[in-house]
Amino acid sequence: MILTRQSKTLLGASATLAFLGLFSRVLGVLRDRILASHFGASDILDVYYVSFNIPDFIFNLLVVGAVSSAFIPVFIEYQSESSKRKAQSVKHEINSEWLLANNFLNILVTIMAVTVGVLFIFTPWLINLIAPGFSPEKKELAVFFTRVMLFSPIIFSISVIIGSVLQVFHRFLAYALAPIMYNLGIIFGAIFLVPKFGPLGLAEGVVLGALLHLLIQLPALRGIGFAWKKVWDFGDAGMRKILKLMVPRTVGLAAVQVNWIILNALATTISAGSVAVLNFANNFQYLPISLVGISTAVASFPTLSREALEEDKTAFGERIDRTLRQILLIILPLSVLMIYLRTDLIRVVLGSGLFSPRDAGLTGNILGFFMIGVFAQSIIPFLARSFYAMQNTRAPVFASIAGVVANIFFAWYFFSSLKILALPLAFSLAGILNAIILLAFLKYNLRTISLKELGVYLLKLFYICTAMVLAMILADIFISFDLNFLGSLYQIITLSLIGVLTFGVFSNILKISESEFLIGVIKNAFKH
Repeated sequence: MILTRQSKTLLGASATLAFLGLFSRVLGVLRDRILASHFGASDILDVYYVSFNIPDFIFNLLVVGAVSSAFIPVFIEYQSESSKRKAQSVKHEINSEWLLANNFLNILVTIMAVTVGVLFIFTPWLINLIAPGFSPEKKELAVFFTRVMLFSPIIFSISVIIGSVLQVFHRFLAYALAPIMYNLGIIFGAIFLVPKFGPLGLAEGVVLGALLHLLIQLPALRGIGFAWKKVWDFGDAGMRKILKLMVPRTVGLAAVQVNWIILNALATTISAGSVAVLNFANNFQYLPISLVGISTAVASFPTLSREALEEDKTAFGERIDRTLRQILLIILPLSVLMIYLRTDLIRVVLGSGLFSPRDAGLTGNILGFFMIGVFAQSIIPFLARSFYAMQNTRAPVFASIAGVVANIFFAWYFFSSLKILALPLAFSLAGILNAIILLAFLKYNLRTISLKELGVYLLKLFYICTAMVLAMILADIFISFDLNFLGSLYQIITLSLIGVLTFGVFSNILKISESEFLIGVIKNAFKH
C-alpha cells in the first residue's frame, strides 16, 4: 500500500515533505483566494481568523510542545532499548515504545477533552479579552465560531501523535498528505457549508478538515506494530520524562502563541478587515517557511535524535551545519523574490471578487515586512529540533521568550507611526533575534560548529541576492508590464526567471558548493 511506503533517505524524505507540502500550500492559496473573493477583507474574516486563537493556543500548549520536543526522542530511545533486548533474545510481552505511545495518547486526549470543555464555557469572556476592538455583534459571532472550532484540537491530538510515530518509521507520505486533507475540508466548508449554514460553515469546515487530517494517516499505521491499548499511568518513567522535557518547550510555545494573539488583538483595534489582511499576509510568508524550513526540520529530526545519542558528536554537528546552509541557500533568494514581487503576487492570487485593489496593496506591504525575517523563521524550527534531539528544551524556550518580549516591544514602539505595518515588522525583528540566540547556544553546546564560517556563507548569499535585485530592477525598467492580472503574472514569471538565473550565475562564480543540493532535490523530486 502506497501510504505505508518508507522513505529510505533524508533527501527522499525532504523531497516528499517539500513537494507534498507545496501542493498543500497551493491548496492553502486556493483556500485563501476563495475566502478573499467570497468575503473580502471583511468583518466575517476578522471573526474567522480571531476564532483560531483559542483552539490554536491550547493545541500548541498541550500537544505541539510535548510531541515535537519530548515524545519523539523518548519514543526513539525506548525503540532502541527494545531492539537491544531483541538482539539479546530477551522476551518481552509488548515493546515498551508502544506502551509509551498508548499511555501518552490516552492521557493527552483526555486532558485535551477536559480543557476544551472548560474553555467552551468561558469562551465569551475570552473573546472579550482577545478581540477588544470588535463590536458586540462581531464578538457574539466569534463566540459561535470558537465553540465549533474547539472540537478540532481534540481530533488533532490523536492525529499529531499518529503522525509523529509515522515520522519515526519514515512513513512520510501519509504525514505529508494530512495537511492537504485539512485544507480540502476548509475549502469544502467555504464552498458548500457556508451557503447552507451561513458564515458558521467556515468553522464547520475547519472541524471537517481536522477529521480528514486524522483519517488519512490511520492506514499508514499498518505493519509497524501499533495497536491501541487501554493504558493510563501518569507514574510511568517514560511519561515522567516526556513531561519533564515538554514543560520548557510548552512555556515557549505558549509565549509565542500569546504573542500572535496580541498582534491579532492590536489588529482588531485598527479597522474592519485588518485581522484578515494580517493573516492573509502571514499565510503567504509561511509558505517558504513551511516548504523549506519546517519540511527539512521534520524530515531530519529522527536522524538528528539518533545521531545525538552517539558519544562522538562530530556527525551531529556536521549535519546541523550542512542543513543550515541548505535551508539558507533556498530561502534567501526566495525571500528576495517575494519582497520584490509582493504586490503582484497578492494581486494574482487574491485579487478577485470582493477583495479590492486597496486590500491587495495593503496585504502586499504587510507581506514585504514579514519577508524581512523569513530567513530567520525558516531556520528556527531546525535549530530548535537540534536542541530537542539533545533533549535540551531550555535553550529554545529562552530564545522563544526573548523573541516574544522583543516582538511585543517592537509592536508597541512602532504601532503609533506604522499602525498595522508595525506588526509584521516587529514579528520579523523578533524572529531574527530568536535565531541569533539559538545559534549562540548551539555554538556553546557544539564547539565543532563555526559561526564565523556560517556568517561568511550568509554574507555571500546576501551579496548574490543584491545582484538578483539589481538584475530585476533593470529588467523592470526596460520591460513594460500591464497593470492587470495577466500583466502581473507575466511580471512574476519574467522577473523570477531573471532573478533565479542571476542567482545561479553568481553562486557559480562564488563557488557555493551547496547549490548542488538544489540539483539533487530537483532530480529526486522527478524520481519520486
